[in-house]
Amino acid sequence: MKRTILTIALIAGALAYNNTYAQLAKKKGITLEEISKDLGALAQKNDEVSKTQLLVEAKALVESKNESFVNFGTRIYSFLEKTDEVEKVEKTLLKRFPKGLKARSEAYKNVFSESNTSASVAEKSYNDFLKKFPSNNFEEKDRGLYRGAESKLAAMYFKENNLSKANEYVDKLKNSPMFIQTAYGLTRELAENKDYVNALPILEEGIAKAKEDNKVGPTYLPAFNAAYGKALYETGNYEKAIESLEDQFITNNNAAVNSDLNVSLANSYIKMGRDLDAFLLLEKYVLKNGKNDAAGEVLKSLYSKLNNDKSDFNNYYSNLDTKIKEASIAKYKSEMIKKEAPAFSLVNREGKTVSLADLKGKVVVLDFWATWCGPCINSFPGMQAAVNKYKDDKEVEFLFIDTWQREENYKELVEQFITKNNYTFHVLFDEMKDREKATTTAYGVKGIPHKVVIDKEGFIRFESSGSGSDIDKIVSEMETKIELARKG
Repeated sequence: MKRTILTIALIAGALAYNNTYAQLAKKKGITLEEISKDLGALAQKNDEVSKTQLLVEAKALVESKNESFVNFGTRIYSFLEKTDEVEKVEKTLLKRFPKGLKARSEAYKNVFSESNTSASVAEKSYNDFLKKFPSNNFEEKDRGLYRGAESKLAAMYFKENNLSKANEYVDKLKNSPMFIQTAYGLTRELAENKDYVNALPILEEGIAKAKEDNKVGPTYLPAFNAAYGKALYETGNYEKAIESLEDQFITNNNAAVNSDLNVSLANSYIKMGRDLDAFLLLEKYVLKNGKNDAAGEVLKSLYSKLNNDKSDFNNYYSNLDTKIKEASIAKYKSEMIKKEAPAFSLVNREGKTVSLADLKGKVVVLDFWATWCGPCINSFPGMQAAVNKYKDDKEVEFLFIDTWQREENYKELVEQFITKNNYTFHVLFDEMKDREKATTTAYGVKGIPHKVVIDKEGFIRFESSGSGSDIDKIVSEMETKIELARKG
């Protein structure tokens, strides 16, 4: 009886919502941003009434004559795991919107499809594309594709040394609201082609624009400045390179961990006869961040030069390991916390339940991840090396918690991924059927990868989000954290 009353109440609530608030897509003059804000708040509730309301809104959105609304509707369907509805909508998009975003995206795939084509041939293909899908037919927020194409053509013409045509496209980019982003991409491509001469003026313009822009400017400015310093060095402007790169150590919090920046500054010092400054800079970098091949090569040359070939570099470099370890221990000791780890019981790939309570007396490493997460995947070779290091240690357990997977066959996808890459990870599934009760939620995970180290008594001692791809650095970090947690 109670269940019947509850069901009636839920339906009544949904009907009341439908009559007073539903179908935002049909409101005159409403924007996608407004719809997104309202429905985002609704999705956060994650209860049955809210899900019913979201279904009503999704249906109205996918029936809209606005393709952006339709696409947002499919995202809501995906959120609600209505994959059949998503497929139905996507099958009709090209027919309903023959000049729309999806049709444009499909056509654009052919513009630069030939890898060895000339810039002029690619330009002709792009111009044919423009006739079918003029930029002005789309909102400003949907014009990034055109800026990307112009950047690509500029890079192609620079590579062919056709500077007039290349700069013609650069001028177009300068007049667009996305110049900062496209300039960053273009200069990276020029650097890959060792074309620092043509990269310099674009970097200078990018830096100037980034300093004026309060939105995206702060994000791109450090990368621009680091690239500018390297370009100055590569073009022989050593004094100016030193001035620019040294400024980074004052204004850029990440400068001390940036390998390219440190090596570029060291090489600039060398060119100006400041060998000792270069050596001390790289030694400090290695002590803080661990050994690095690029820094190591320059250090070796400097060590030999400063000691007149009379000292053993290999012995010196080996002795650095002790100092690196001491510095690492001091760093991670300062980051240690102590709070009770939330209990969990999750199923592994074999269908067996694994509980944190059963692992008391062990140091437990949790790695929250998903098959779609690029940073997670990039860190896995390093994590596999860490697993290998502790494979015979009965006091250490690694658990890789798969989460935030929307696919119905996510277990199959995980199985294929693990098998294909020959990982020996102990994978657990956090199915997220009820987010409020999910392990990911209990551990306060906001982004993945997210790693947690739990000590033998069940207390969290380390938490960290994000990861790099340096295998040695990952192993060193995990080893230091595990050993500190082992001591309690």
